[in-house]
Amino acid sequence: MAAEAIAFDSDSFVDPQAPNDDLSFESLAARYNFRKTSIDARVFTRLIIKECDKQQGDARVLDIGCGRGIARQLSFQRAVRKHAHSLWGLEPNPDVSPEDNLFDRYECSTMEDADLPAHSVNVSYSSMVMEHVVDPDQFLVSLFRCLEPGGTYLFITPNGRHYFTRIASLLHRLRADETVLRLIRKKEKLQRYHYPVQYRFNSERQIAACAERAGFLPPEFCYLEAQGPKNYFPRPLRFIFYALAIKRRFIRNPRNLVAMVGRLTKPVS
Repeated sequence: MAAEAIAFDSDSFVDPQAPNDDLSFESLAARYNFRKTSIDARVFTRLIIKECDKQQGDARVLDIGCGRGIARQLSFQRAVRKHAHSLWGLEPNPDVSPEDNLFDRYECSTMEDADLPAHSVNVSYSSMVMEHVVDPDQFLVSLFRCLEPGGTYLFITPNGRHYFTRIASLLHRLRADETVLRLIRKKEKLQRYHYPVQYRFNSERQIAACAERAGFLPPEFCYLEAQGPKNYFPRPLRFIFYALAIKRRFIRNPRNLVAMVGRLTKPVS
């Protein structure tokens, strides 16, 4: 694996801490990354930086749903900033204020409604945004327009095939997700979960269909699971989580891991 690692200068915050943290997208896609990576945001940030470095100093980067950082950690955004020629941010929440001097351009908007010049960026990314998108087709049409030919879009989202996401999606359709969340999460932590989820855009099938309609090349996927959704299991039910984790060790299907990382590329011509 060491030969496949891609080295770059970075703050210690994004330095690899687990065997598969520094693998390329292609290598992650070829492996079963169950408990072989550290936190998902670290792996995802390193993938973004690798895409930036491919641009050889001309990485014009768009952070979609930039919020208060990648996985609510500004340190990850700052690491991307160091490898970007320019960094733009989109965030639909008017209560969020970006960090000073982090973004060259910032717009309070969804991707669907953003006023971005055509062919203006060559690397774009989103962290835990796809599951919130209301209109997936318009999202990708707008993104396709602002990407230059050959540009890429990296995203991480809860995998629609994972049992946790399936349960969450069912509860959402039953309009019971907020009630259940209040039961299993402390009240003071609940505010961060209030941006409405849709679950219309976080499965391979959904993404592939929208990507084809928008004009992208076929999407590429890899999957991660470090610790899994243990904190969402009340203590009396933790045995279910551990039993499912044991199952993951023996039935090694990467497409069933909790985090989906995807890459879309706009054709050169």
